[in-house]
Amino acid sequence: MTVITRIRTNEKERGFFVVDLASDDGQEQSLDVHEDVLVREELRKGLELSPQKLKRLLHEASGILAYNAGVRYLSYRMHSVSEMERYLQKKEFGTQQVTYAIDRLKREHLLDDEVFADSFIRTRIRTSTKGPQLIYRELLQSGVSQFIASRADHLFPVEEQLEHARRYLAKQASSVKNKKSMTEGRLVLARRLMQHGYSREISDQVLEEITDFLEENEQNALTAQAEKAMKKYKKFTGRDFTLKVKNYLYQKGFPLDSINAFLSERINNL
Repeated sequence: MTVITRIRTNEKERGFFVVDLASDDGQEQSLDVHEDVLVREELRKGLELSPQKLKRLLHEASGILAYNAGVRYLSYRMHSVSEMERYLQKKEFGTQQVTYAIDRLKREHLLDDEVFADSFIRTRIRTSTKGPQLIYRELLQSGVSQFIASRADHLFPVEEQLEHARRYLAKQASSVKNKKSMTEGRLVLARRLMQHGYSREISDQVLEEITDFLEENEQNALTAQAEKAMKKYKKFTGRDFTLKVKNYLYQKGFPLDSINAFLSERINNL
């Protein structure tokens, strides 16, 4: 049988007590026990501990430090089970300690991947222009299952997706302004929308809404790119010069009719 010989405050860890034990064979050991456990188990000097109770206390004593570290980690923001596991392992807690901490945090509903995912998704919707597929990928990176991560689609209404995609597109439009043909500009913006987490359907719809901008932008871009091409190939003359400029602009995605019309105005006897 094991007996509690002394209980004293742990000066290094707030809320903890050091419980000194002595067994029949003369062996002595000490446990760091949280005050909650001390009260719940009614620990006191002289109390005899059964093998079962001692085993339970040993398991709980080793895990309570990891549990409290987990609570502190959650005080900053919610985390997934996987993030918590990685954090506790980084803090060099053992496997049993991590298991105890995570199990207890789950039981107390402080750790729940579904709740975490819902909060994560709503925060992203409220504070960013990220689309559901990018949010889905971020959730997978945080360690939640594909099934839970897929909630991003269900919690992100199409109308809100369109609104967010428009806002993101408005910021990205400057990257093609006076630089790209309508075809190339549309491809660049479509790629960015999809990388930002939007489906092809959403991307196509918001891009269709800026057709007038893309058409006007193409004319300005054609002028700017043509000026650049003519400087680049100024050492050529006549037909060679025209073909070089025309090929340069065609590779940039400008329509041949627009290229010819522009060159007709700028080059005599085309």
